Amino acid sequence: MATPPGSVDELRRIAPDLAPSIAKLTVPAYILDRNAIVRWLNKAAVDQFGDLRGKRASHVVAPEDADRARREFAGKLLGTIEATDATADLRTADGRTVRVDISSTQLVDHGAVVGVFGLADPIDLPDLSAAKSLDLTPRQLDVLRHLAAGHSTDRIAQTLGIAQATVRNHVRGILTGLEVHTKLEAVIRAHELGLV
Repeated sequence: MATPPGSVDELRRIAPDLAPSIAKLTVPAYILDRNAIVRWLNKAAVDQFGDLRGKRASHVVAPEDADRARREFAGKLLGTIEATDATADLRTADGRTVRVDISSTQLVDHGAVVGVFGLADPIDLPDLSAAKSLDLTPRQLDVLRHLAAGHSTDRIAQTLGIAQATVRNHVRGILTGLEVHTKLEAVIRAHELGLV
């Protein structure tokens, strides 16, 4: 009989020391092996994304985020990156795309990296009809949310996995779309429109 997804028994086989703690998380949590195959999901992840055990993580990552996700995963396996925080679009069990904040880290057993453990916390997105009418792209909305949180160009670039020049281009597009002249005005206008 197959072990049900997200069970403590399944998790104990994969990560015995973490099992009691991470099985209780209410945020979608996952473990990938060294081949980026989903080996464990908690109940919240199964509810949101379906039972992906045995499938590649790329199965749920939106194409525009796939390259960055592969680079970050490889960096963790090689030991050049210990942990990352990023925003990405993932496909849900019912075929929708949902924006999530992903926080992931190396999963180490006896000094060897055996996989990646992560959380994929869905972001409560505001009504985007105003953004569409202003011709703001999804990536510009990402940048706008980071601006509203007070993040620097450098931090936005690092978090989104894009160049600083690309962030500046998105900021110019945001200023034009919102018909404002400064980042502060953009944040104020975004709050007025319910975009952040």
